[in-house]
Amino acid sequence: MERIGIIDLGSNSVRLVIVEVDDNRAYYQRENLKETVRLISDIDDQGRLSEKSMRYAIETIQLFVRLCKTKRVDHLITVATAAARQASNRKVFMDRIKQETNLDFKVLSGEEEAYYGYLGTVNTMPQTSGLMADLGGGSLKLVSFVDRMMENSHHLPFGSVTLANHYKIMDRPDPKSLEELERDLTNTYRSLPWLQGSHPIIGVGGTFRSLARVVRKSKEYVPDITDAYELDYEDVKDCYQRLSQMSLEERLVVPGLERARADIIVAGTAAIKCLMEVSGRRKIITSTTSIRDGLLYEYLHRYTKDPIVLSVITHHIDNLILYYRLEENHLRRVSNLAVTLFDQLYTLHGMNGFERRLLLIASLLHEIGSVIDVEGRDKHTLYMLLNAPVHGLTHRERVIAAFVAASHDDLYLANVEQYVTHGPLLEEDITLIKKLAVMLQIAHALDRGQTGTVARIKAEVAEDKCVLTIRAKSHAELEINDAQRRDKAFAAVFGCGLEVIRGDELY
Repeated sequence: MERIGIIDLGSNSVRLVIVEVDDNRAYYQRENLKETVRLISDIDDQGRLSEKSMRYAIETIQLFVRLCKTKRVDHLITVATAAARQASNRKVFMDRIKQETNLDFKVLSGEEEAYYGYLGTVNTMPQTSGLMADLGGGSLKLVSFVDRMMENSHHLPFGSVTLANHYKIMDRPDPKSLEELERDLTNTYRSLPWLQGSHPIIGVGGTFRSLARVVRKSKEYVPDITDAYELDYEDVKDCYQRLSQMSLEERLVVPGLERARADIIVAGTAAIKCLMEVSGRRKIITSTTSIRDGLLYEYLHRYTKDPIVLSVITHHIDNLILYYRLEENHLRRVSNLAVTLFDQLYTLHGMNGFERRLLLIASLLHEIGSVIDVEGRDKHTLYMLLNAPVHGLTHRERVIAAFVAASHDDLYLANVEQYVTHGPLLEEDITLIKKLAVMLQIAHALDRGQTGTVARIKAEVAEDKCVLTIRAKSHAELEINDAQRRDKAFAAVFGCGLEVIRGDELY
């Protein structure tokens, strides 16, 4: 086992993540800590970082180093971004960090910072094309990508903190200051014509996450997930208008808004709103990734030199199976049986690739709730799939897959209506969940002994009955009887009965 620590000395905050890498190369985040330092807000007219902010940053780094020693971190990656990069006394600051912490921080260029943000984005998000916008405290990194490959990249020397300071809008903004800010942002973005496009903006950074949380709270949205949450232009514009009319004191109590960002959220939201207007992109997909994820992928793939994973969802499913030591052979047998049943019953259900993919995902992760407890595995499975790092899915896909997986023994639809009225599900998705769930239940029943006894299945629909013929390597009465018990559930969603019979035995 190896533990990797990544310390990111940013313009607004210092962050530490600790990632545990298992012997089978599965990895999982064990710690994620942040301290708001605001290096970028304390720079004098000569561009020098203040003694106060440098001391605060160094003390925070020292604390993180002690924690890394306590957690037995084997390898430490340390980087600094815009505030250190832009400071005229950068060398003095880096030398002091080295002297007082014994760490060599690599000061990333704007291009490197943009690359690591892009790398984290394309390895965690379901969108294969878009515009990544990584808005930090002191810089904005922009990367356009198509089919997960970088096309254009640029970094701008302003962020939420520097904009808030420069235009003096940390408290209740003056309308003239906002007008000037929006005009300057618009002119800057217009100098980059490649920003325009129809694919969504992938929003990276604390301002995007805070904006998403504020919008989610205002709508009482479920599930409580920021990653992959979708915002449209009206959401951003309405939130900007509301927040910009408030005093700092009023913003401090806005539900979902992190207190440490209450003074810079208006400036950050203005940058986002103007970017949407100039680019013509009407949707934002919020990402919880960061340059730290990009640094991690580069380290994990340091021998192959190819840090972009082949398939986002496959990579993260495989990682969860390996990390939690789930019974992989059983899961893959169940998933194979489930999609085979799906394919053979196409004339009965008429569903297509979208639904088939969700059935496959749910089948592969239907046992994940057992890592909490085998008792109540249905609710634990639902919880895990709505809270574990399952990257590569939209919210609608994730919720559907979670309810299907949770229903692998019996239908489990606890509070599902809330996900329709206050979440991403459509009304018809409840019926979809029931159809996919019964197919998963049958597949799970056919490998109930987890021995792979059932080798082949053949489903045929004739008149008012579906006949499922089982080919097995040995005795399979338990599996056949368990599958047959799904007859009523099958009839309820497909309108015909189910008969499970034994075919010729396989040798």
